[in-house]
Amino acid sequence: MREHHVARPISDSARSLLWGGLIGPVLFVTVFVVLGAVRPGYEPLRHQVSYLSLGDGGWIQAASFIVTGVLVFAFAVGLRRVLTGGVGSVGTSVAVGVAGAGLLIAGVFPTTPAFGFPPGTPNAFPGDIPPSAYVHVVGAVAFFGGLIAAPLVMARRFRRTGERGWAAISILSAGAVFLFFVGSSADPSGQPFAPAWAGLLQRLAIMAGLGWMAVIAGSILRGRSS
Repeated sequence: MREHHVARPISDSARSLLWGGLIGPVLFVTVFVVLGAVRPGYEPLRHQVSYLSLGDGGWIQAASFIVTGVLVFAFAVGLRRVLTGGVGSVGTSVAVGVAGAGLLIAGVFPTTPAFGFPPGTPNAFPGDIPPSAYVHVVGAVAFFGGLIAAPLVMARRFRRTGERGWAAISILSAGAVFLFFVGSSADPSGQPFAPAWAGLLQRLAIMAGLGWMAVIAGSILRGRSS
């Protein structure tokens, strides 16, 4: 399987930006895995990652959203510098940048307490939803939408350059993010489609999308580029 088509040698500044595509995913996943295991009353299989930004210690997850968003956005800028010309040279960077912006929004505007978390919260979705929670949803849609769009756009580039293996990986990643994200979502009333598994499904969507990003970033940084 051939590696990505990068039009010119990578400068030191671009290389520094591209590291965001590796560090960001590792940081984000590590934080929500650790916090999900130690926060009292939190159920990783049932509760989505955003609930970790609520209550005592919630600032850690909120900071993770923001820092990871900055790193992902830096990766988008790095991609734009190395993917010069051809299909997807702009679209991939824009989609990754949208995902990074979504994380920033989610970090600044928290979701609303629900489904028993933080402890003491009724085990249901509240009827009175603050405006910040709606903005948080916009951030989530931007994040997952970017993680779906970026691999699909990049798959077109891979197919154009004859890199069918990378194209298949990208399409599978986008499909996994879409399916798991939809499965972890809720109806208009706020009730998750899969209440017992919403947290797990969302985590699978995150890891599929950020995993693709990390693989792409690592491959470019290793210099395996034509």
